[in-house]
Amino acid sequence: MSDASTNPPRASRKRLFIIAATVIPALIGSLLVVGLLIHQERLVVTWKPFSLRLQTPPKYVEEPGAELSGHRYLFDEELGWRNIPNWKAQTGGRELLINSKGLRDREYPYEKTPGTKRILVLGDSYTWGYGVGNNERFTDFLEQQLEECEVLNSGVSGYGTDQEYLWFRSEGVKYQPDLVILAFFVLNDPMNNVSAVQYGLSKPLFLDTNLSGLKPPVFRPDAKSKPYEKQDELVMSVALIKAIADKCDQIGSRFVLMKFGFHGEKESQRSLAFDRDLTAAVAQQMPNAHLLDLDAECTKRELTFFKMVVGNIDGHWNAWGHKKVGEILRDYVIANRKELLE
Repeated sequence: MSDASTNPPRASRKRLFIIAATVIPALIGSLLVVGLLIHQERLVVTWKPFSLRLQTPPKYVEEPGAELSGHRYLFDEELGWRNIPNWKAQTGGRELLINSKGLRDREYPYEKTPGTKRILVLGDSYTWGYGVGNNERFTDFLEQQLEECEVLNSGVSGYGTDQEYLWFRSEGVKYQPDLVILAFFVLNDPMNNVSAVQYGLSKPLFLDTNLSGLKPPVFRPDAKSKPYEKQDELVMSVALIKAIADKCDQIGSRFVLMKFGFHGEKESQRSLAFDRDLTAAVAQQMPNAHLLDLDAECTKRELTFFKMVVGNIDGHWNAWGHKKVGEILRDYVIANRKELLE
């Protein structure tokens, strides 16, 4: 005869076993699903304050040679691509950090620090720092050398002046810069400015030199661009530079065009003509703009192109080259500080 008093505990243990066998796998399955959604970036978790948000997963793109540069981008329907916020990687074996707002720089609030002047630098891979680490770019050196100045690096590898203008008018103006420096690479920025595809990536394109028409949206990486009428490289580049200069006038910022690219290259008649016409257009159409000829300054200081790029990727400045560019900019800003920052 069995002891009846033992039946209830046995029944309870059986119920607990059934519950555990049902709940634990379901809980593990739920955690796996949540982990997968986070990994796919479909679920965004914020800890302070705690929140969960579902989103369409971001799309990433890469330019050819990304295995060397160590960089990838976030697809953007307006800009084509942009830096990935809060991203950590390496470029050329050196540290690569992107801040929360997508700048390859330290964190900056939109509001200026009281008592400081703020310089915003627009540019492509030379400004971004292709192949050099954080704190090795000319913008980092410039900030270290100028008293009571913040220098923000907004460069994005591969950008043309059109992308820099679009970013500046929507995002860059929020930083309230006192001075904007546009680093204009004369050997490929003009071509970028009249192309809908650059380095295999789709990009925005203005359809006329009045900048009244833009080809939206940027085609996704798996789509083909439609035919378009190609504009004149010089006229389009001048229009875009002037648009940045005009926006600077509107927000009370000073503007410097730092052009470079012929240093170390054989000067063709076409390139000489472009350089001459660009310089003349800036003087005629942008009376408040300042022009810094970086190539001429490098020649004056006997800075050889080879020494400025040796050891780096694809002809970009090495850390020493960035320091020398920073020195040139430092001397230029100090010599013209009254006109540029006061």
